[in-house]
Amino acid sequence: MPSAPASKSKRAPKQQAKSAPKKALKTQSKRLLNIRKSEKRNPALSKLSPEIKRFTAASRRRRIAFGVSIASIASLLLLVLSTIFTPLLAVEKIEVTGAKRLKEKSIVNALTSQIGKPLPTVSGAEITSALKAFPLIESFSIISLPPHTLRIQITERQPIGIIAVSGTDYLYDPAGVRIGISNGYEKLPTIQITGVPEKSPQFKAAIEVLMALPAELLSRVAEIDAKSKDDVTLRLRGYSGQRIIWGDGSDSVLKSRVLDALIANQKKTDRVTFDVSSPNAPVVRYGNF
Repeated sequence: MPSAPASKSKRAPKQQAKSAPKKALKTQSKRLLNIRKSEKRNPALSKLSPEIKRFTAASRRRRIAFGVSIASIASLLLLVLSTIFTPLLAVEKIEVTGAKRLKEKSIVNALTSQIGKPLPTVSGAEITSALKAFPLIESFSIISLPPHTLRIQITERQPIGIIAVSGTDYLYDPAGVRIGISNGYEKLPTIQITGVPEKSPQFKAAIEVLMALPAELLSRVAEIDAKSKDDVTLRLRGYSGQRIIWGDGSDSVLKSRVLDALIANQKKTDRVTFDVSSPNAPVVRYGNF
């Protein structure tokens, strides 16, 4: 029993050592709180308080930084809005490039509604709607040329063949759109079909074959006859009238390569028929077919 008091006396200094930092922190916090309360009652005391002065300066810097950020964003927004809607960028001139069959003046007249609009607000949908009256336009792009010029760069439809309708030869593009009357000088094949091109399966079969041919060979095709999608034949230009039996639309790339090799081994004056309907076993027949 005599040893109990001695044990208590040993633990007491350790507890006091642990509680000392907490007491110091509590005392410091209480001192700062008293300083703040004193400053509220008497603002002049802030001159004598380095701690409060430091905290106040940091708060003031945060407020200044926040104010500068808001002002910068507002200025940027104002600049963007003024750039978009300012009359200094209003459309005053419309240019059209790429027109060959179409008249540039007609296209410009169709777009007069864009005059006066700021360049950044020009609507592609509105221009598309205005250009629907020109079926020969395949595609177009809009180019803004500050401060006042709007350029419309168009791509016209290109003819791929000639189709006789009611005794008149017309030019048609791959989509079956009539481009104009043939002048007889175009080196384009005559497409033999029945019915309206855009709704004719024969026209579609003929176009698939023509699109698969090399450019050099396409210019030599005088006529293409698509009796059905499985029976397509071609005739080349020249006195000999060389024929090509294409067959259906399958293996178009292979057929084109095989045909190119067969033609290279024949003279243009040879009366021959090239049969590539089975490209893995092509046939060349000589004579009067």
